[in-house]
Amino acid sequence: MRNLFVGAVTLLVPHAVQAQLAAPNDEGVRFAHVHFNVADVGLHTRLWTELFDGVLVERAGYSAVRLPGAILFFTQQEPTEPSVGTVVNHVGFKVRDLDGVLARWRALGYEVDSEFTGGEGFPQAYIIMPNGAKIELTGDPELSTASEMHHVHFYSAEYRDLLAWYIELLGATPRTRGTIETTADVPGSNLSFGNSDEAVAPTQGTAVDHIGFEVEDMNAFAEKLEGMGVEFQIDPFYVESLDVWVGFFLDPSGARVEITQGLDKF
Repeated sequence: MRNLFVGAVTLLVPHAVQAQLAAPNDEGVRFAHVHFNVADVGLHTRLWTELFDGVLVERAGYSAVRLPGAILFFTQQEPTEPSVGTVVNHVGFKVRDLDGVLARWRALGYEVDSEFTGGEGFPQAYIIMPNGAKIELTGDPELSTASEMHHVHFYSAEYRDLLAWYIELLGATPRTRGTIETTADVPGSNLSFGNSDEAVAPTQGTAVDHIGFEVEDMNAFAEKLEGMGVEFQIDPFYVESLDVWVGFFLDPSGARVEITQGLDKF
């Protein structure tokens, strides 16, 4: 594996703005971001800042909203299809005031897909964002912040194998989340895996285009990927305007995954 940082490592200068990402695990990995395709970036950034108390960041042509545990990015592109029916069926967030969030959501003219008590005993609801991304909300009045990243839910016929793959790749910690036995934690988010009897679509171009993980050592992580037989969709490269290293690959189910080094400074 070539050294990705030759001639560029001296350019990696910390920025004052710090993303609220979790501390990395022993493998140097943490959850970093969710990237949505949307027809109206302004609408979506307003929804995430006003409903979930996110912090808007606009830099080098990118629009993002920071929440504890994750950064949400938005590309102005009509999604090819909603998240339901793809590998990443939905993304979950905890909120301190679920009733308040749902009331504001309804006041904006949107419908709540469903409300129920989840397997962990918390009140929950599903909403569908204007771009077709399914979002699961979990109410937790003891939350110290207005909202935070909670989980990504994958669906696949090979969901148990997919869980094992992510555990090996990320050093994720397996656990049962409520009634779901097939989950694992990486700092910042839980990854949950469910069975799909129907074929699921790859995520690229859809409402949830990809998810991202931040690594401490891009070279070491890239070598681990290669050792697992994973080929990069886009080889790691340096984005000078963001002061970040990025690379893309597909997981065995077709979910698009981005790895970054330096996104914690976004």
